[in-house]
Amino acid sequence: MKRNTMPYLFGLFLILSLQTTKAQGVSSNTIVAYIKTYADLAIREMKRTGVPASIKIAQGILETGAGNSDLVQRSNNHFGIKCKSSWTGDKVYHNDDEEGECFRKYESAELSYQDHSDYLASQPRYAFLFEYKEDDYSAWAWGLKKAGYATNPVYAQILIKYIETYSLNDLNKIARTDNEKELNAFYARLESQPVASSYLNTIAPETKKKAKSKKGRHRTMHVVKKGESLSSISRKYSVSVNAIKSSNKLKNDKLQVGQSIKIPKKNT
Repeated sequence: MKRNTMPYLFGLFLILSLQTTKAQGVSSNTIVAYIKTYADLAIREMKRTGVPASIKIAQGILETGAGNSDLVQRSNNHFGIKCKSSWTGDKVYHNDDEEGECFRKYESAELSYQDHSDYLASQPRYAFLFEYKEDDYSAWAWGLKKAGYATNPVYAQILIKYIETYSLNDLNKIARTDNEKELNAFYARLESQPVASSYLNTIAPETKKKAKSKKGRHRTMHVVKKGESLSSISRKYSVSVNAIKSSNKLKNDKLQVGQSIKIPKKNT
């Protein structure tokens, strides 16, 4: 007998609907304000521990609704970290995957940012993340999802979308150069390039979708499935492996199941 998949599909639809609704309620101006408020903290933590500033800010935006969630307002908890058995500090209780779950409470956002770094660095299941390059935000985003940081099925895609939309990888470069002028220039670029607040409507676990590149050429987004390789994907779209690697800035041929990759348009 085939298993009834309707409850699973309904649950997935509900999760995605709630996430889209949440995203629609956060304006671009609110996100920019969050970035400007906490970018310096993310940069300091990257220099201290190696957690990419881009990933940290993207997680902060997502976990807090850009600083507006009930949890962050009551606890300064910017990363949704639950109490766990080792936590001896203050606590708050919040409905998440279950009702009344225990979350860590901090005296300041700075302590939350520090604890997030220390948490990732101290947990064995996240150790492999630090083998990735700091600028490889796709690997970090998918790695966090793989390690079980969040139950949201599109967690990685949303992080990647925030990083790409707001050029958050620029913060990693600023962390390495420690140049205040570059940080101020980054803020200026943020304010001069407003983004529609509903851009996250397009995020969904689709196999393919059309997107427009910076140069105006259309590309296909392909989500890697089990058993697929760069070679098999290149044959499917009649595009060279090197072209795919170049479009996605891939350093090697390794792919992860569920990873979104851009397929460049064939030359005509």
